[in-house]
This record gives sequence, C-alpha cells and structure tokens, in this order.
Amino acid sequence: MVHLIKGRVFDGTGSAPLEHGVVAVDKDTIAWIGPEAQLPERYRDPDARVLGGDGRTVMPGMIDGHIHVSFGEARSEEELALYTPVEYRSIKAIWNARKVLRAGVTSAFDAATTYNIAASVRDAIEAGMYEGPRLAVCGPQITSHQGLEDSFPSSMQFPPGQAGVLAKGRDEIIELIRLQVKNGVDCIKVSGSSDLAIANAPVGGAAFTADEFNLIAAEAHRLERTCTVHARSGEATRLAAAAGFDWIMHASFIDEEGIELCLKNNIAIVPTLTLLANILESAQGEAGASIIDEFRHEYESACINLRKAYDAGVPLICGSESGWSLVPYGDWHARELEIFVNDIGLTPLQALHAATGAAARLLPQWRDRIGTLAEGKLADILVVDGDPTADVTLLQRPQNIVSVMKGGSLVDIETPIPDRRVWSFEKHRTFLPGWFKYDSRAGRGYLKTH
Repeated sequence: MVHLIKGRVFDGTGSAPLEHGVVAVDKDTIAWIGPEAQLPERYRDPDARVLGGDGRTVMPGMIDGHIHVSFGEARSEEELALYTPVEYRSIKAIWNARKVLRAGVTSAFDAATTYNIAASVRDAIEAGMYEGPRLAVCGPQITSHQGLEDSFPSSMQFPPGQAGVLAKGRDEIIELIRLQVKNGVDCIKVSGSSDLAIANAPVGGAAFTADEFNLIAAEAHRLERTCTVHARSGEATRLAAAAGFDWIMHASFIDEEGIELCLKNNIAIVPTLTLLANILESAQGEAGASIIDEFRHEYESACINLRKAYDAGVPLICGSESGWSLVPYGDWHARELEIFVNDIGLTPLQALHAATGAAARLLPQWRDRIGTLAEGKLADILVVDGDPTADVTLLQRPQNIVSVMKGGSLVDIETPIPDRRVWSFEKHRTFLPGWFKYDSRAGRGYLKTH
C-alpha cells in the first residue's frame, strides 16, 4: 500500500521546512518527496492511505545517539552489575526497546551493554521477531583501573554484569577488541576517563595513554569497526580525538586543542547532557551536596565548551543515556534537543538536525538510508502535531506524536504498555532502611536515612 504523508516537511538536513509538502511511501522506501501541488499522478491513488495534514509536521524518525537497552533502568552501579540474571535482563531489554520506538526513536546507538545483550536485541529486531529501533551496538566498554567501569573495590572480582570489562595492558586491549568483533559488535567503546563520582580517579586525566588510545582506534578500524569513547575530561578528549576515534561521548571539558583535533579528524561529539540535567533537576533539595555541585559545574562548563566546538564546526549529536533510573526508556529521548536550544544556544532546526541527519553516522550499516527524508531512503518517519521546527519540546509530549513509521510500517503507539512487576532479584536487597536513632529530648525514636 502507498502512504501519502502530508504536512510541513522537515527533511532532516537542517534546511527550513517545506510548507504543504508530501512524502510518498512505497513499501519500505520513500518514493517521492516534494510540494503537494507537484505530486506525480502515479501517486494520486484513491486507495492510498493518507497521514498527517494541516498543522502537522512530517520529519525523519529520531536517532538517539546514546542509549543502554540492557540496563533496565538501574539505580546504581551495584544494581546494574550484581542483580538480575542475564536471561531476564535480555527479556527486559526487548520489552524496553518497544518503548524507545514508540517515543519516535526509529534508530539508536547502544553505547555499552551488560554481557552481550545489545547485539542479541539488535539481531532479534532485525529478524522481525520484536519491535524496536534499528540499533548499532557496542559490547561492554573497555576500561582501565582509572576508567569509569572499574568502580568496585579491588578486593572483589570484577562483576560479570558490569557494563565494562577490565583490560590490563596492551595485549588484553587487543584481545578484548578482537573478541568483541567476533561477538558481533558494530563499535568498540572504551572508558577514556572517570566520572565525577568515582573515587581516586582524577576527573582531569585520562584512563589510557596516548599510545593505548592509538592502539584501540587502529585495531578497531583494521577490523572495520567504528570506535567511540566515554571522555568527560579535556585530556581524554584530546587523546581520543588525536587517535582518530569516530565520535566522542560527553567531551564536557573539551579545550581549544581538542576542538582543533576533532575538526582535523572529522570527529563528532555526543554530549548526552540529559542525564546530568535530570540529576540536577531531581536533586534540587540537595543543592548543597558537593557531588551535586560538581555535576552542576560539569553541566555549565559543557554548555560553554560545546558551544565553542559547535561554532568551530564540530558536529553535535543528540543522545539521552536512556537506561538508567533517572532516564527511563520512552520518556526522555527528545530532551537533549531542548537542552541544545536552551542551554547551548542552537536553533530548533539545528537541534533537530542533531537528532536526525547528523546522527546517522552512528549507525554505519544504515547511515546512507536513515536520518533524512529523500527518495530511496528508508521510510522512517514521524508525524507530529504542531511545529517542532519552532518548538522542539513538542517531541517530548506523547500526545504530539501522531504517527511513527519504521521502514514503511506504522507502529502501534495507541495500545498501552502495562506496568510490569519489579522482582526482588532486580534490585538491592535492603533489609534495614536506615538508622533508628533515639531522640532524648522527645523521648522517642526516629528513622535517619542518610
């Protein structure tokens, strides 16, 4: 069946939208796009299904550049690494992938997985077994002792459910890259710096040496895979950019040298500020806590530094980090666009491009067929009530997402997904919720939780 999708057409390139446009979809492909008045006669079929209409915008399906489909909305590293059997994690991941697609995300990049779940989810979706976005995936991210993922005490074994794997030297780095390629990953990801909450790891430093960054990029590219890096610090960003990583996650403290290296090597940045924004917003009552102050400092620094990078010509790509408890699946995939507009200073058109056409590079197997609306490309299309080219916050409101199409097939966004039961084996087994202290003045006890 031919679909005719009418309305204000934003094609994903960043150009101004076409008013009174139409996109003709034949099977899984865009067959024609242009002004409605110029629609070819062959598509003026009275049996064609018509979508969209006045007051609605037709745009490419969003591409989320940073999700974790296997994380299951964990609340902590302990919950992620130690709880929930791998079999149940996999089933949850498939269940959650449907939420991502329903939010208008037709493609996504999975930036680190527990076990090898993300690759299996990708394959099950592509096999037509389950609904979900098109995925490009990493394995567990490779870390050193100074990287993000080695966050547990050295007295315990590296947890099997951790979303990272520890490499002790060059030989282990090479072995892990080759093993992940054997296991079917699309991209090699490394933990190039720590996070603010990691003890004994300097935020300003890097988790690997320049030679090790060079080794990782060279081996990943030799095996025809892309490579990316978690790099919040200026040093980690510079070293990864110099080594030729394909894109950088975060780059909060990128400096002038890092910007120049990104430009030289055609490297994009996926800031993924949504998680930080949600942390700060949810912790408003904890404003005096030192860790919250550090998160705020990073967020404010990132907005300034990333604006400089963007003005210099470094592409920015939207990512949500959905998968943690503060970024539940299906709820926050479009918030990064609002952040790009309000806090970095992009225009709505520029932010939309960052979530569509600019993000296609993260899925090499699909990049030439997704992200923009053009003849011959896959019909991954959203119909939005209103004008997101003027107000990007419309994409965060489910009631404004009128239709989601992936590969020419309409996605059911009407049937509610019921809430599920959360089992005790998925979370911390906390028996005592705090300290029961005695108030001598009141003559009674009270519960102290922190």
